[in-house]
Amino acid sequence: MGLDLTTKTEKLLTWLGLWGAMRGVFPLVAAVAVSVALLEVLAPPIIRFFPAVPANLVHVFAVGIGVLFGLVGYFAGDSWDLLFEMFYGPQGRWIDTSSPPFRVFRPGETLQRQRHQAAQILPRKPDAEDHVHPEAVKIARRQVERWEAIERPLILSRFMRALLWPLLFAAILALCGSVVLVLVGAGADARRLLAVAAAYLALTLACLVPYSRRRVEHMIRLYRDVARHTPRKKADRR
Repeated sequence: MGLDLTTKTEKLLTWLGLWGAMRGVFPLVAAVAVSVALLEVLAPPIIRFFPAVPANLVHVFAVGIGVLFGLVGYFAGDSWDLLFEMFYGPQGRWIDTSSPPFRVFRPGETLQRQRHQAAQILPRKPDAEDHVHPEAVKIARRQVERWEAIERPLILSRFMRALLWPLLFAAILALCGSVVLVLVGAGADARRLLAVAAAYLALTLACLVPYSRRRVEHMIRLYRDVARHTPRKKADRR
């Protein structure tokens, strides 16, 4: 059987010497670096439109705003988990889907089935389905080796999540800039910025897909592990 995408990615990052950093500051550094690069792309139209402003000053502002967007995007990244819950939570819109939503997102049927099985087996019955995940995490974390295998997709998911806000911020800024340029009669630069905004939005969606797929994979691994290793009561074995 071939390796799954998460394992292939882990092996590649390990070979590059980056897997250990994925658990540390690398997602933060990546979020800031990507954000600065995105803002730097927006600098040339501003320099052309405001020739009286020193180009170096524009680049300083681009870097400063990029760093700010990167930091805010990274530390506010868990807000994307609320969106994830809307679609893959216990009452999510995609929990009963057996085919990929929009042909790119992961169906939720398997996740919901594994979540339900884990809820039936947990020694401490959760009060609501929303509490199944934290209770399962408590059990899985008791053994380090098991948790490391469960956590791998989550680490990759968090890395992709760190890029979402910087990309979206830059897309919104580029879109607003294109509108301003249209109003002042700079049609050519406005069209360029509009194209950049569309590209940034496409990149945001391109990161949203692996973020959600890896997070679903993490939860499926978690619930399967709990179902496999949690001892059942005698009454449940009959």
